[in-house]
Amino acid sequence: MPSILLFNPTILTMSSEGDIIEQGYIYIDEGKIVGVGKIDELPYEFKYADLVLNLKGRIALPGFISYHNHLALHLIRFIGIGLTLDEWIDLVAWPYEKSLTPEESYYAAKLAIYNLLKSGVVGVADMHFNMDSVARAVHETGIMANLSVAIMDTKIKSYEETLKENLDLYKKWNGVDNNRITVSLGPCGIRFLKTNQFQEISTIAMEENMPIHMHLSEIQDDVKYAREEYGKRPVEVLRDLGLLGERTLLAHAVWVSEREIDILAKTLTNIAHCPISNTVLLSGIAPLISMLHKKARVGFGVDVNPEWDVLAEARTAMYITNNLYGSPPRLKSFEILKMVTGGIAKFPGIEKHGLIKPGYDANIVVLNTKDPEGWPYKGSYYSTVLFSKAEVETVIVKGEVLVDGGEVLTISDKDVEKAKNILIKKLDELPILKQA
Repeated sequence: MPSILLFNPTILTMSSEGDIIEQGYIYIDEGKIVGVGKIDELPYEFKYADLVLNLKGRIALPGFISYHNHLALHLIRFIGIGLTLDEWIDLVAWPYEKSLTPEESYYAAKLAIYNLLKSGVVGVADMHFNMDSVARAVHETGIMANLSVAIMDTKIKSYEETLKENLDLYKKWNGVDNNRITVSLGPCGIRFLKTNQFQEISTIAMEENMPIHMHLSEIQDDVKYAREEYGKRPVEVLRDLGLLGERTLLAHAVWVSEREIDILAKTLTNIAHCPISNTVLLSGIAPLISMLHKKARVGFGVDVNPEWDVLAEARTAMYITNNLYGSPPRLKSFEILKMVTGGIAKFPGIEKHGLIKPGYDANIVVLNTKDPEGWPYKGSYYSTVLFSKAEVETVIVKGEVLVDGGEVLTISDKDVEKAKNILIKKLDELPILKQA
């Protein structure tokens, strides 16, 4: 693996709001950050790196993380906007998913990863079906991913089938590529599994030390179901099943009470906040300000966001939260960006991500703030990253350059065209488009 010197960027280390290095350097070797500092203190031996990138007029910071994704649903992200979640599932998602082939999942995941890399995302937590094919796409493209199968007991997918797929995925892919690929158990949601099935999943998680990735309280019906079936709210159900903790990632958490937020914070459970999906699908608005005030571990998830951009999630969260809670602004750009760059919530594989600091994994995004879109950035670095839409010029994951000059190096134009040609046929089969 070549050594890399990032020369002369402005560095947002994300250690603290004031820890900004202008005219700095980052030295990378064997996939790790080895040195960070000002260029006038650059050690002599670092000057002879295998690859030197002159980044004057650029901002370098930890790469972005999307904490909740369905990569293979990338193809249908523009369809059914304005439907409620359950309407969208019935009219768009299930008709698409029920005949989704492994080949289609592979190519949809490749297109999804292509767009994520171009927007600066270095790691995702993904849950869906045909996950062996998705894992292959992850392996080939270089992105970090925590993968899980949506375990459910429905007319379309059985509990036994989806649980077996998840366990097979774990045996084959967990820890692959120097832990760039990890695998969690993916109980889909509280309405999609029976009590005894949740109990078995909890037992497997404890015996095999497997993490959990799950939807939680996305809509009010989730809470209603839990109260009717268990006599408790959803977070209380998961707590009593032993499914909370620092190795659990819960998507959405829109309809959680203050007491439930207390439980999530105390157990160090991770939350994927998906404000665009939640508003597009009319699910509601998660109480982000309460989560952060209680020091819950929160990051952002693209989910099925039509923009497919985690910074768009962050901007939306800031607009909504500060508007709901009035002035002065309750959230600062640094706080929001800390969530985007993996500094608060965690999932397996990103434990050493989130800071530009020696010993951390070299997962870095570089933005071109020299061009008009990102200029002027002096004195407002964090807001520049969030709001300017400056071009993502370089993306590095575990010391490998995946995007250079804005171009994805691990997915060719030929790959993109082949994927589009295969997947357009899938769209033509969707009943909702035939009716249109």
